[in-house]
Amino acid sequence: MNPVQLAADEGMIWSFGSMGFILACALLVIWPTIAVWRAKSQVSRESDYRSIAEKAVLTQQDMERELVEVRLQLNDMSDRVKSVERVLKDVE
Repeated sequence: MNPVQLAADEGMIWSFGSMGFILACALLVIWPTIAVWRAKSQVSRESDYRSIAEKAVLTQQDMERELVEVRLQLNDMSDRVKSVERVLKDVE
């Protein structure tokens, strides 16, 4: 081979080699960065789900308290209606 062709081949080898090295370095930096980003977003999502679940539990507890109160009021009204019925039967 002539010296010009040999120099061109060495230049191509260095070019492709350096591109491969840069690509490998970029992958070594980008891959863990993406993994950390995914982990952070997953933790954030889990935190959001946890807060939604906590709100749902609090809402359910509030509804249970209100339901107990409604049951007590309904029992009281039932007792009152029964007493009114007794009075009306006595009046007849």
